Amino acid sequence: MQKRNISASLPKENVLKVDKDYEPDSALQRQYVQDTIITLAGHNLKVVWIKTSKTQHGRHYYIKINRPVDALRTNELQYLIGDDPKRVAYNEARIRSSLRGWNKLFEGLDAKLATIYRLSYT
Repeated sequence: MQKRNISASLPKENVLKVDKDYEPDSALQRQYVQDTIITLAGHNLKVVWIKTSKTQHGRHYYIKINRPVDALRTNELQYLIGDDPKRVAYNEARIRSSLRGWNKLFEGLDAKLATIYRLSYT
């Protein structure tokens, strides 16, 4: 349990950030959204919205969840929904160093976020 104490000094996160070095077609992106919702539901989390932006190598995904989780759990969840493994390892090192800005995605100046999923409350 000592591993959990590492991120105790860092703020909890409610937006997961995922870097995918691939540009999926629309059908595969829809499947990714559905699989992400199912995976996070298995961890007692609801997806509020998912936004994406194009990058030089693929896509960034921002996934807002219904409640904040600690930094290590955030990083684990990002891995489970397909974040770049090297990014996950770098993030863990940043968390272990208590770096408050550990969870960065670097967007170009012209980056535009598009909402591809929004939870319906009806």
